[in-house]
Amino acid sequence: MTRILIVEDDTILSRLVVNWLKDAGIAADSVTTIREAFTRLKKTGYDLILCDLRLPDGCGVKILDWINGNGKRIPFIIMTKYGDVPTAVDAVKKGAYEFIEKPVHDIPLIETIQKALEERVSNVGETKIIKRVSRTYQELVQKAELVANYDLSVMIRGESGAGKEHIAHILHENSVRRNKPFVKVDCGTITKELAASLFFGHEKGAYTGADANATGLFREAEGGTLYFDEIGNLPVEAQRVLLRVLQERQYMPLGGTKEVSCDVRVIAATNEDIEKAVDEGRFRFDLWQRVDEYTLEVPSLNECPEDVMPLAEELLKRFNRELRKNVQGFSDDAKEKLQSHCWPGNVRELKNVIRCAVVENTGGWIEAVHLKFKPVPRQGQVLTLKDDEEDRRKIEQALGKANGNVSKAADILHISRPTLYKKMDDFGLR
Repeated sequence: MTRILIVEDDTILSRLVVNWLKDAGIAADSVTTIREAFTRLKKTGYDLILCDLRLPDGCGVKILDWINGNGKRIPFIIMTKYGDVPTAVDAVKKGAYEFIEKPVHDIPLIETIQKALEERVSNVGETKIIKRVSRTYQELVQKAELVANYDLSVMIRGESGAGKEHIAHILHENSVRRNKPFVKVDCGTITKELAASLFFGHEKGAYTGADANATGLFREAEGGTLYFDEIGNLPVEAQRVLLRVLQERQYMPLGGTKEVSCDVRVIAATNEDIEKAVDEGRFRFDLWQRVDEYTLEVPSLNECPEDVMPLAEELLKRFNRELRKNVQGFSDDAKEKLQSHCWPGNVRELKNVIRCAVVENTGGWIEAVHLKFKPVPRQGQVLTLKDDEEDRRKIEQALGKANGNVSKAADILHISRPTLYKKMDDFGLR
């Protein structure tokens, strides 16, 4: 839940604002001094600060200076009397989001706060403005928001392009670590030789070519979140190095002489069968147990057909802005084509299709002809199926989507027609 810190020595006004925010669905804590504000900020992650300019122990801008000095991304809104407006304007130049003159009124105050919160979310990264409305995906988001405040290591599973990083951002942004760094680690680029240096940094002269001190990923993410993208690609030797620091919560930079303590939350993502990788010796069992204290499964776009058009509309707006176009929307034929596609590449594929359609569009609307899908090699088995109940559900969903056409349903599932017929016989669906 969104939480705001109010720093105001007028307790009557403070209680009034707390009630206004409560009615708007926003939780708020209130303090009366800068000292109390610093105490709260060091213990709790806040989404926004609403601060009086003149406080018993100094100017409220001290809090803004602290925010800037610690590299935090917390919107800061000032409440001020008319005579202090020049000081408030200076604060805005230093990074304050806005200043509001007293007496404060509920509607303009709430509107300013909501706008600041929306801009904060959209600035986190492009993954934050992608909208998925399906019940399946919303249930996943609710689980992510629930586990976010528990400092567990989370494993996010799902097909390539399904939006695992988006879920990782939700976990980070809803945790007490939200104002600390979110650092992404591309495990596919880490070699066994470079793992220790990349993770922990090195001292000058640690090895040939190390002509300066370097900060490692754990130091960059201190207090925040380390996101290991496709952790199954991590070499076994690098897995050993990672396991040690996660067990001991300390490490030594290459060439260093002192152990360094670390405080990071680990989120890992994978699109492969990690249990199979463990069985085959490609992934350490003990590391798997360490990074998979809680599991979140990201549904494929094919499992959530009601997400396709909301996502497409949002992407159209984005690419209109980025490409300086003015495409109005999708024709009925284009919508039908988008909704009937099986999306083997998930949200990433949809993004590429919409971007290309916007680039090539010279009229006001995207037509079916503008939507170009890349051919996908047919697989020999149903993808990402876990058990009989799940198999049956996906087959029924594909048949419904294909209006009973077995050939089209087989294409949606990426299996051969004989395989689909056999599955249908097994489940009594013929």
